[in-house]
Amino acid sequence: MLDETGTELTGTFSRRRFLVTGGGTALLWLLGTSAAMAWVRPTVPNILGPYHRKGAPYRTKLNTANEPGKPLIIKGLVTDTNGKPVAGAVVDVWQADDGGHYDNDDAAHPPSANTFKLRGQMKTDASGRYEFETIVPGQYDMEPGVKRPSHIHYIVTQPGFVPLTTQLYFKADPHLAADPFVRPSLIIDLAKRPANAQFPKGHQSGTFNIVLQRPAN
Repeated sequence: MLDETGTELTGTFSRRRFLVTGGGTALLWLLGTSAAMAWVRPTVPNILGPYHRKGAPYRTKLNTANEPGKPLIIKGLVTDTNGKPVAGAVVDVWQADDGGHYDNDDAAHPPSANTFKLRGQMKTDASGRYEFETIVPGQYDMEPGVKRPSHIHYIVTQPGFVPLTTQLYFKADPHLAADPFVRPSLIIDLAKRPANAQFPKGHQSGTFNIVLQRPAN
């Protein structure tokens, strides 16, 4: 995996240890619609983990109507390091359910090829924006006495940019400090929203901006 400076590390991990790449995200400084944008540090990569599946459907609602868990809406902006929006970027996201299980974490009972639970892909709009609805991911044991905090996996791709694999974490989670893979720049606040027609019991929301970098010349 990579550490926050981009140094490659080695190691093999199970679900309770893990696989691949290291991480963080950048704060997006909008200087105004008519002003030039400041250079922005690229989002730092984070571990891929063993449960990614290719071919998730294009959709912005990951959870079914009867999916247990607290409703959550995540939105954000994908830009380059000059602050220019990246339109048409593919945002591939996946996560554990409310009980901390992925749809493919039981080798004895794998999901069917066309069944994707709490997974989806979407493209950023002309202004580089994306948004999806899901539930707050559950925590699960990484090793005895240590839980992985709630997190959502991301792979963001667009021709002309370095593909980004990263994760999103949540500030209030009590297990952040004990997880060796968490990067401070990947942690966001969640806001509680009041009940409405769509969410009779209310929901939580957060913003996760992504900064892609171009390959070195």
